[in-house]
Amino acid sequence: MIKGNLQNMIIFSQYKHGNELLDTLYKSETAISIENLMDRLQLSRRSIMYILKNINMELSRKQILPVENIKGIGYVISPKAKCKLKAYDTVVQNKIVLFIPNDWRLDIKKMTQEQSLIIFEYIIITNETTSINELMQIFQASRNTILSRLRALDVYNKENRFEVQVTSKGRIIIGTESAQRKWILEKFEIILLLLKNNYKIDYDQEIVQYLHEFEQQSGNYFTDDARYILKYFLTWYFNRLSRKKTLNTGDTERGNAVKYDIDWEIKFLQGKGVYQQNEYEYLAEILRAYALAKINNKTQLYNKMHKVAEAMTDKFFLISGMTPGINHQMMIDSLAVHLISLYHRVTAGLKYNNPLLEQIKTSYHNLFIITRTAAQVLTNYLGEQPSDDEIALLATYFGSDIRSEQMNECAKQILVVCSSGIGTSQFLLMQLREKYPNIQFTGPFSVAEYLQLSFKNIGLILTTTLLEQSPNEMVPIVQISVLPTKYEWDFLDKKLLLSGFAVAEYQQENIQQLMDLISNYAKIEDINGLNRSLTEYFKEKRKEQGGALISQQNNNDSLLKYITFIPDQIADWKNAIRSAFQPLLQHHFVKKEYIERIITLTENNGDYMLLGRGFLLAHAKPDDGVLNLSAAVSLCKKPIQLNSGKHIKCIICLAPVDQTSHLNFLSALLQNINDDVWCNKLYETKTKNELEYFLLESF
Repeated sequence: MIKGNLQNMIIFSQYKHGNELLDTLYKSETAISIENLMDRLQLSRRSIMYILKNINMELSRKQILPVENIKGIGYVISPKAKCKLKAYDTVVQNKIVLFIPNDWRLDIKKMTQEQSLIIFEYIIITNETTSINELMQIFQASRNTILSRLRALDVYNKENRFEVQVTSKGRIIIGTESAQRKWILEKFEIILLLLKNNYKIDYDQEIVQYLHEFEQQSGNYFTDDARYILKYFLTWYFNRLSRKKTLNTGDTERGNAVKYDIDWEIKFLQGKGVYQQNEYEYLAEILRAYALAKINNKTQLYNKMHKVAEAMTDKFFLISGMTPGINHQMMIDSLAVHLISLYHRVTAGLKYNNPLLEQIKTSYHNLFIITRTAAQVLTNYLGEQPSDDEIALLATYFGSDIRSEQMNECAKQILVVCSSGIGTSQFLLMQLREKYPNIQFTGPFSVAEYLQLSFKNIGLILTTTLLEQSPNEMVPIVQISVLPTKYEWDFLDKKLLLSGFAVAEYQQENIQQLMDLISNYAKIEDINGLNRSLTEYFKEKRKEQGGALISQQNNNDSLLKYITFIPDQIADWKNAIRSAFQPLLQHHFVKKEYIERIITLTENNGDYMLLGRGFLLAHAKPDDGVLNLSAAVSLCKKPIQLNSGKHIKCIICLAPVDQTSHLNFLSALLQNINDDVWCNKLYETKTKNELEYFLLESF
């Protein structure tokens, strides 16, 4: 499919006549003398030499071999350089490259094995047939390298519901059309990222208008990231349909019993010449599986998801002991919208992949574990547990909603504007609030929302996208990536200081005034040494105050203070809680009113601290009567019935002193509770000694 009527030439150089010279050499199979170049371009020798010098500098910056000067013959571009320049050929650029893998020229050495297997799979699915020679040409690799990757692809495909088969014309995919599309959809973001390194990827321009019409008709508006993926995937999908690659009747891959209003899909696909009911349903399923930024029509599903979002959020903050932020209701509304697309992904059997999520699961481990426990509400509704990738996305919403104890809500605010994406904007907000706990961030807002906002009390605008216009020119704008580099963090620190915000790393206590005060009472022998020591001391104190979410910063070795074993039946759950807390009460870790507050909360809110598998997490707020950070575990050999009729056997007593100090212990506890083997071993202990040994090993 050719798009546009641009002249067929290389578009690479920024210098005048640079593209003409480069295109002349690119299209020539032999070296061209300088006299010939002068004649073709109607330029002087000096101009040709000047252009060649600058072109070679540009090529070098792109890691492309320079134009060679073969003495006595002329100038030539090497075959390897031509392969790389193919990405700048308008003949290739003006084709939709997604359809033409055989025109690609990729460097397999710059890919991980998994990345290369994803591209191999995509090529074989997209092409009618794919030969080894074609793969060798695409990847500029040897036959042995290609064969080695194809063998690895056979192993890789054991997890997929299709396989590569060798035919006389080349390799083809054997498997259902639905399975192939599902794989493409799940890997499409990675495929686009890999191709963008080499090509400008075009798409069917009409799709943007189609998506806009869908949004207006449905009242549901996609995030920017979702719209970006959809315009490319639908381009690929429509090309697939044009080649008669349609779903078979009774295709079992989808298995989604959800019924959609498909009037728009019918009208749209019939306009493309497609008259299959299962294709209408498939398109409806895909459109609803992608993230939404806004919902105008509050459907029955939205109302259900909003209740789930509220219940999950309550569970998260009750378990963690943290306090929600001032934009708490906005977060719940956003989470409810997010849960709609999550619901459709899970029911359609679509996996979500995002390169940011691995960092969320590792750097914010405590947050991830607590979120997984809070998400039990969602699991109960769906009938299955969401994947870890989905849990990590949910964690970004909760992480961005935690109130800082150092927050001054009357101070200037920072507005966060994002190219709205599924979880990515929440992830940035979470990082900002953790790094700058005493600064108030508001958002995230889309560009459209940003243009409608009031800028009262806004001191700075942070954005992940280029803002072409600012409604308030007095407010500075700083662009930053979703995953900021060290340079970006340093730059932001300085920009915040210039804008009048207090940044912990730069909050310099008045060391000189302090030293003057000390000198009134003692002689200072080493002024410079004392200055350095005081500076380092306050730096360490600031470190101790930060890091609410990162698990590595807290040490909970001594948090578990007492372990009790109750072999006999206890009268009721209230006495069980009092008995479990008795050691902490006796040794002045908590006051009596703290225990009674937990009992009152349980009576008023029901089983709000029931973790499942017979565990009850008993805690209240620090100011309800906590004297020192501590925890205790009490195991009852005989189950105790709660008011709801549910039973507990293990009471975890937790006495937090702030929002963060107990999180490592809590995270480890929740991980253990999620482990069948660990729970079985715990409940098999028969004596206090066995119980103590087992728990001290666990924590």
